[in-house]
Amino acid sequence: MHIFAGLEIGKRSIMTHQSALNITGHNVANVNTPGYTRQSPNIVTSPPWHTPVLTGNSRAGQFGTGVDVISIDRLRDRFLDEQIRNETRTLGYWDSMQESLSRLEVILNEPSTDGLRGVMDQFWESWQDLSSHPESESVRSVVTQRGMAMAEAFNHTYRQLKELREDANTNIHVKVDEINSIAQQLSDLNKQILSISVAGKEPNDLLDKRDLLLDQLASIADIKVYEQRNIVDESTGAVKRFSGMITVQLGGRSLVQGTDYHRLDTQPDGESMNLIVWEDTRVKADIQGGELRGLLDVRGKTLLETGPSEYKEIIPNLINDLNRMAKTLIMTTNNLHQTGFSLNNQTAIADGTNFFNQPADPTDPAINWAEFFSVDLTIINDPKNIAAAANATWDALGNKINFGDGGIALQIARLKHQGYSGADTSLIQNVTVDDFWRAICAFVGVDSQEASRMARNQDTLLGELENKRQSLSGVSLDEEMTNMIKFQHAYNAASRFITAIDEQIDVIVNRMGLVGR
Repeated sequence: MHIFAGLEIGKRSIMTHQSALNITGHNVANVNTPGYTRQSPNIVTSPPWHTPVLTGNSRAGQFGTGVDVISIDRLRDRFLDEQIRNETRTLGYWDSMQESLSRLEVILNEPSTDGLRGVMDQFWESWQDLSSHPESESVRSVVTQRGMAMAEAFNHTYRQLKELREDANTNIHVKVDEINSIAQQLSDLNKQILSISVAGKEPNDLLDKRDLLLDQLASIADIKVYEQRNIVDESTGAVKRFSGMITVQLGGRSLVQGTDYHRLDTQPDGESMNLIVWEDTRVKADIQGGELRGLLDVRGKTLLETGPSEYKEIIPNLINDLNRMAKTLIMTTNNLHQTGFSLNNQTAIADGTNFFNQPADPTDPAINWAEFFSVDLTIINDPKNIAAAANATWDALGNKINFGDGGIALQIARLKHQGYSGADTSLIQNVTVDDFWRAICAFVGVDSQEASRMARNQDTLLGELENKRQSLSGVSLDEEMTNMIKFQHAYNAASRFITAIDEQIDVIVNRMGLVGR
């Protein structure tokens, strides 16, 4: 009986170390697989059995029965995973902010001679030249062209900011679809993990896929992950819910709960800006982190959201500042231009014309002044209509004898160094347009620098945490080669042990009882 028990011990040793070799091979095969977690066989002694004896208990009563693999352990630190997801959320936010602010810096293109500030400087210089040569039609043409160039610069900057906001809005819709896709995959994985857990097995590879999806989801939005515990039906004693499944919360509501998930949706407002809502309740979703929050801070709130904004409103604030600049330039220039005299003026009364087009109701808050910005057609068609003179001289017969003194042109040129201080608070107050624009560019530059610094810091921190995770969960080829040699030698030794048992059986079966025949 003991001889055949030895065969069983040898068989178990071979099967155990063959399994260990297979696990080692699986680790080596997935050394470059994203999200893969190193697996390790949990090798233990199999239960011993009591040796039957004829008399007494003086002989050893317990004999080992060999070895077995009771589980395949997945070497993973859940606390470290949670830390990485928290830092991934922050990195996703600052990466999103950095990308958007970098594009804003390209749009503003400051400091440079080709930016909006350079175009405004050329506009003021043309008026300064006109104040010295008010009778020159060529100088007047330059003023007209500089005015058109400045208007186009405002139009172009406004269009670029609007397109960037629309691009951020489109990306919000894309990220919502991505969240829905990941939520569905997590739900499907929960279902598969549940079926394997019920059978008492370890769904290690499925858990790796789920953790990889959770890391991706953490980069997009602020999530909280909870592992579901076993719940037993008190009346029947049956297990209603098995461990292994997870619940994922987003904004205080379950995005994934076991095998069920809830979808997000986007609801456009009057400007086609997408409000993120839950598909079933149409209630606004609370997004507090990740790439999606960065996009919302850049784009700003929708018309469907009332009250103070919870976002940074980066692009909307820039558009509002650009509109204030445009309105200030239009109104202050026109106010002076209306009091001047042009070369085509035939009376002693000022022309009262505008240099820039002006809406019928300047107090309308819906006007996008940067988009509306343009030179009046009467100026474009005939630069002589530029009212550069503050006074006109007439002879006794009513004939004009002076082309003007350039006084109005000089006053308009001085607007570069003057701050508006009137009652209209929609205009830039107590600061020059140039200084106001410098402040805008400085704010964008500082915010962009801060986003870059935070993104670098988060990337470094996340790299350190990832290194810690890889030291535990990552596959080391050197270590796996060592294990391979160890398990291979054990396998060979078990094979040699079975050969020894086989020789013993051969002696008993074929050679015992033959002596003396």
